[in-house]
Amino acid sequence: MGLSQKQIGEARSSERIALQCSIVLASGMQVGEGTILNLSGRGCLVESSVAVKAGDYLQLRFSFDESEPSMRVPQAVVCWAEGPRFGVEFIGMEEKDRTRLNRFLTLQGGDPWARRYD
Repeated sequence: MGLSQKQIGEARSSERIALQCSIVLASGMQVGEGTILNLSGRGCLVESSVAVKAGDYLQLRFSFDESEPSMRVPQAVVCWAEGPRFGVEFIGMEEKDRTRLNRFLTLQGGDPWARRYD
């Protein structure tokens, strides 16, 4: 099965939320930092000086709160790249990190029935 590349502006299968948080990314021996500009349960938009192209595989580490451990995405793929911005799809993620990510997204405006009103 071949890797399909998304076109910029193509319809998303999951809603993204706007935010800005730091991300560390690695591609082979190249390691760099960037900023997540929007996020969904399936991927994110990154801005970084690290040069990537569609089809590149990355490892990612990011956190929404400095008091919590960072989340790891051991395998992600670049879907598109244009200048310093590129779209990334999360391919492999540990269940605990996937759960934390989904909870964060829910609390940011997803399912109102899943929120806590203490």
